[in-house]
Amino acid sequence: MNILAETLGYIAIAAGFFAVTKKEMLGFRLWHLISSFFYVIYGVFINSGPLVISGVIFCIIHIYHIRKSKKMDKSNVGDSSTC
Repeated sequence: MNILAETLGYIAIAAGFFAVTKKEMLGFRLWHLISSFFYVIYGVFINSGPLVISGVIFCIIHIYHIRKSKKMDKSNVGDSSTC
């Protein structure tokens, strides 16, 4: 196997393992997004359709939730309902 493809696979694994160490959901989503991105590239290199498809789906899900989280944070900034 190509050394570059193999290296990308190991980076994807490392980022995925690092993601699960995060206590905050945003940190988890960011690192799992990075992991999924590397899995997509790795899947292209090894010509694996299922790996590419699942990686793209994970990327879409994480981007959606990260954007949703950012929008919620912005709407809560002006909230002065604290007692």
